[in-house]
Amino acid sequence: MQLFYLPDITNKAILSKEESFHCLKVLRCKKDQLIHLTDGKGNLFSAIIDDENLEACSLRKVKKLLSKKSKYKIHLVVAPPKRIEKSEWMIEKISEIGVDKVTFIYSQHSERRKIKLDRLEKISIASMKQSNSFKKLKIEEITSYQNFLKNFNKSGEKFIAHMDKENKTIKTIFKINKTYTILIGPEGDFSSNEIIDAHKKKFKSISLGKNTLKTETASIIACYSIIQLMS
Repeated sequence: MQLFYLPDITNKAILSKEESFHCLKVLRCKKDQLIHLTDGKGNLFSAIIDDENLEACSLRKVKKLLSKKSKYKIHLVVAPPKRIEKSEWMIEKISEIGVDKVTFIYSQHSERRKIKLDRLEKISIASMKQSNSFKKLKIEEITSYQNFLKNFNKSGEKFIAHMDKENKTIKTIFKINKTYTILIGPEGDFSSNEIIDAHKKKFKSISLGKNTLKTETASIIACYSIIQLMS
């Protein structure tokens, strides 16, 4: 099924310029053709193409087909890798597996303190449509690690992954909950003080295995481990 993304769907919907071009020029859809839409919030719609405007393709007879509600939510908090393409790859993959939100942070050992939010948004939308998911990954602008912790007051299960041989795996301490937050540091790891600060916020230290993982790999493994344990 070919999906189109429209965050605010009404009875008389209009596709964005980018989605209109993809629909009419790339996929060669025609007037009066039935297409499928998602608002990125778990809902699937059908609609009929009303015109072939490459700048703003209008739709009619918008109908909600189904609504998917998640039993749990995963929030990944991660220091972006040094190479921007690694962040892009990570966004693509966590979008595919169904992570709800990602917050980028910079910590003491971070090598990157900027992200290209517009570019990452486009990747998350493309990944959502490609995987036939109806839920768009929410991407938050980068902030400092300390600022994130200062403003973080959510309940649920909270984990911080770091390289300590004494840490237990997610599986051994996992508890069923409605929300999960996972902290993943830079390749230089979190500092000891940063780990202590996370513990003060009730984050539990975890191990992701014996091997030293790259940030983007650790992020996917941590998130997918929770998905598997909730299955």
